[in-house]
Amino acid sequence: MVIIRSILIFLLSVNSLFAYQSEDALKVAVMGKIAKYISWPNETSSFTITILDNPFGKKVDIAYKGKKIDGKKIKIIYINNIKDLPQDTKILYIPKKDSYKLTTILQSISSKNILTISDIRGFAQKKGILQLYFLSRKLRLKINLGVAKKNDLQIRSVLLRIVKIVKDES
Repeated sequence: MVIIRSILIFLLSVNSLFAYQSEDALKVAVMGKIAKYISWPNETSSFTITILDNPFGKKVDIAYKGKKIDGKKIKIIYINNIKDLPQDTKILYIPKKDSYKLTTILQSISSKNILTISDIRGFAQKKGILQLYFLSRKLRLKINLGVAKKNDLQIRSVLLRIVKIVKDES
């Protein structure tokens, strides 16, 4: 019963996100919602979300100002080069415009416990962890569970029940 209630709460919160005015605002909101269903092995005093080549303008700062995830203050970092990735990053958002260097980005962070999120087509199959995509104007999620496990990220079953699980490209 608790599991069913958790799924319903998650679905209702995701469905309420559709009130956002743009796909970008929805993507920004989902980053924080998803984080509640993932456990990272390394504890830090804050929760760092890093955005590569910021495609969102000020939307991320506005959405997370004064908010917390797992009782930790959210810290938003913007970088233009993956070499500048902060060590305490929990979530890394990779925009579509970086699709040409996706393999290099993912290889450079493969040994870190980072949840990678992107809207790049085929992201989950290309060893990214969480792919955001729209189908019939509704946000959908794909998760590469194998990569998540390699990065010691534990994804709650509540989330796994509502996403499409994919495997790496061979």
